[in-house]
Amino acid sequence: MAKKPSLLRRLFSGVWRTIALVYALLLIIVLLVVPVGVYLAFFSHPNVNVQNDSALVWAPVGNLVEQRSGGVGTLVSSLVSQPQSQSVVRDLIESLDRAADDDRIKLAFLKLDELGAAQPGQLQDLVAAVDRFKQSGKPVVAWSPSYDQAQYELASHADTIYLDPLGFVFIPGYGAFRNYYKDALDKLGVTINVFRVGKYKSYVEPYTRNDMSPAARADNQTWLNSLWATYGDVITRQRDTTADGIGDYIDGFADTLQQLGGDAAQMARDAGLVDRVASLPDVREDMRKRVGTDETHGSFRQINQVDYLNATDADQPAPRTDSRVAVVVVEGAIVDGESVPDSAGGDTVSRLIADARRDDHVAALLLRVNSPGGSVTASERIRREVALTREAGKPVVVSMAGVAASGGYWISMNADQIWAEPSTITGSIGIFAVVPTFDEPLDKLGIHTDGVGTTPLSGALRLDQPLSEPVKMMLQAGVEHGYGQFVGHVAAARNMQEEAVRRIAQGRVWSGADAARIGLVDELGDYTRAEQAAAKLAGLRPGDYALQLMQPPSSWRNTVRELLSSHVESALMPSWLASVTRDSALGWLRHGLNDPRHLYAHCFCEVDGGNDTSRAASALRME
Repeated sequence: MAKKPSLLRRLFSGVWRTIALVYALLLIIVLLVVPVGVYLAFFSHPNVNVQNDSALVWAPVGNLVEQRSGGVGTLVSSLVSQPQSQSVVRDLIESLDRAADDDRIKLAFLKLDELGAAQPGQLQDLVAAVDRFKQSGKPVVAWSPSYDQAQYELASHADTIYLDPLGFVFIPGYGAFRNYYKDALDKLGVTINVFRVGKYKSYVEPYTRNDMSPAARADNQTWLNSLWATYGDVITRQRDTTADGIGDYIDGFADTLQQLGGDAAQMARDAGLVDRVASLPDVREDMRKRVGTDETHGSFRQINQVDYLNATDADQPAPRTDSRVAVVVVEGAIVDGESVPDSAGGDTVSRLIADARRDDHVAALLLRVNSPGGSVTASERIRREVALTREAGKPVVVSMAGVAASGGYWISMNADQIWAEPSTITGSIGIFAVVPTFDEPLDKLGIHTDGVGTTPLSGALRLDQPLSEPVKMMLQAGVEHGYGQFVGHVAAARNMQEEAVRRIAQGRVWSGADAARIGLVDELGDYTRAEQAAAKLAGLRPGDYALQLMQPPSSWRNTVRELLSSHVESALMPSWLASVTRDSALGWLRHGLNDPRHLYAHCFCEVDGGNDTSRAASALRME
């Protein structure tokens, strides 16, 4: 007679069967329910009519991006009660441009309270769209309970700026700050082997120092000052104030606020930064006087930019020809392999460019770049496809968004024209390699590595033992060779002498304005002007062509890849932990080290524009 399983064994067996059942149910949900949810969330839109005398409520929500990280990851975020956190720059521009010529739209109402992270170059693209709307003769009104630096840049070009009586305008300036891990890594016994070329190539410094090097400090200060000067010009261009007035407002913020008894709204109004201090009900009443009342919900007659785009898609005139300008977006760190949300895979982007080149209807390519770079191998793969597209007789124009540096510049340099905003962050022509080894921590745990090989290089790149001197020499030689290639490609593509390129390279970061001055950028202008330039190079007139956004086809493989990506990981992770793992140095070390040659062209050029500080101040005030 068979022996009956023990109680403990039956217990574990039951637990295992339960886990297997839950896993099976989750798999069914993913494979069957999620695609339906994705379709309903992103492709099913209710019928919306645009009423006469409506206000276009232009309300960016979350972070500004060039291409939405849609699909499963975004849906999972919503299922775990995380808000949608992206607004596509092109959609925001398109809504204002359409509304400028639409007689049913009487004014634009900029609702800016939910705008999240935004890079200076992206904001300048949006400011240009606001200015084009105003040129139609229609007024622009801005409202937010408070304004951080990014929100105020957009609001500054409105005809009327409203501020809540309990609000403030907080403009702390730009900064570049990061964490440094040398002491922590030393305590853990982790060895970070760094190989680099470029005096200013500072991306590796968090692993080798406890502070910013003098060279990096000087470089960062230079490009930050350039961005700050541009910001001052943008926000004072249409306001009754000057750059000196903004400087006085910032420098005397604490003293003036104390003198006014903490009334930051009055302080902003006295400085000429806002026009009216009013509560939201009062603002709505003013808007009702301008555009009338929508009896359905009792507020002023309005339509938000998402509904407006959906309602007017069918009204757009068909192009006179079958010609198209293909748009390929490079968003996030450049990695080897396929794209996942928040990164651009070299294989994916190269394939999209090749598809555009082979399409007989595509007359030109617009490459929209918003990337600090990454894998040299992936960047070179993309650059070659750009060069092949030009050789095939199809012009290529690059439109740089917030940042197009290091690998972001590598993929851009062979274009017929490079466009950037004055505050775009670019350049950073330099190369480095990072190889972490963990032999000491393993040794402390009692784990040792030993073995044999057929050559001195057998096991040479194992991370559980120190790098040998020959391997270090090999890696440094590879980095120097890659840097030489980078410089040589830039010289050939930009028609410059190599020595001239070396003087502006060395990993140095430049603002778009300075990059245009030294020859790294051809023209300063926004997304729309770059698109028009691509069409003109192809011999196309306005109305002759359509834009074709190139995107990878949907597949179950891409769905699974997205489910396993960091986007979903962050959706299921506590916010405090997600913020730690998103740190540029730590996050990239975890997810970005996939170049087969261990060579990287990556720029630490993230700008702290005061968004988080503003929100912290807002929370403190409300409490």
